[in-house]
Amino acid sequence: MLAAFACEDTNGRERQTARQRAAVKTISPSPTPTPTAPPVDCMKAKCVALTFDDGPGEHTARLLDDLKAAGGRATFFMLGQNVAGNEALLKRMVQEGHEVANHSWSHPEMTELSSSAVRAEVQRTNDAIQAASGVRPTMFRPPYGATDARVGRAVAMPQILWSVDSLDWQHRSVSTNIRIGTSEPESGGIVLFHDIHPASVDAIPQVLSGLKRRGFTFVTVSQIFQGQTLKPGHQYLQAERPLPKPKPASPSGTPSGSPSGTPSSGPSGGPGRAPSGGPPSPSPSWTPSATPLAPSAPAS
Repeated sequence: MLAAFACEDTNGRERQTARQRAAVKTISPSPTPTPTAPPVDCMKAKCVALTFDDGPGEHTARLLDDLKAAGGRATFFMLGQNVAGNEALLKRMVQEGHEVANHSWSHPEMTELSSSAVRAEVQRTNDAIQAASGVRPTMFRPPYGATDARVGRAVAMPQILWSVDSLDWQHRSVSTNIRIGTSEPESGGIVLFHDIHPASVDAIPQVLSGLKRRGFTFVTVSQIFQGQTLKPGHQYLQAERPLPKPKPASPSGTPSGSPSGTPSSGPSGGPGRAPSGGPPSPSPSWTPSATPLAPSAPAS
């Protein structure tokens, strides 16, 4: 009887050990943590947000290579219909610290759709991007920049427009993209490109190097609006910046320069820019616009 007990005990220990070994084999490795963009204080640093619409596409991987080489971050406003087959690109965007955002499913003019159709375009795209990347978008860019209060309510996400429009869809010129991309951005600005056009992607290495020479740091849209609450349905052209400190009074008692607290121009001496065809954007000291703007050029 003792022998039988010992045999049963041994068999029990062997079965337990076998179960433990099987359990070890079935444990999946922990997922690799998603890298986050390095912290940047855009209230102090000279930040710019490069944004790319209508992808992902055949040129997006090359663009990601260029951004990685420059240590830059960008925001991709993607069409839901382009996600299938490009899931690896979306995963890479997130892994390399870029931001994924919503540009509708099929690029319609949202003001021409019913509210239910607007919601369907947005939600279907959010679902596709989240399934592919693991991240659900929190920002929306209306195709053509066409939106209004009704569309904003249906979208129920902050609507990100732009302060610099490269018009790359129109001219398809590398040199023009470089000129606009390097000379027009100001601190707190949002620049519009399209990663579906080869000339746009061809220009990006020189745009990045040119903006670096001007002292810019490349950040995502969320980073450039850090510390600000973006309201669902509202429109944003660029990030607000603190007012410049007034210069000390001259010995005669007459203030030097413009009156204290009254900036005379945009972030670096130039007025803010709005989407093509729209009114000038507010001074950067003003809260980002929530007023509907005129539709922009036909390929945003």
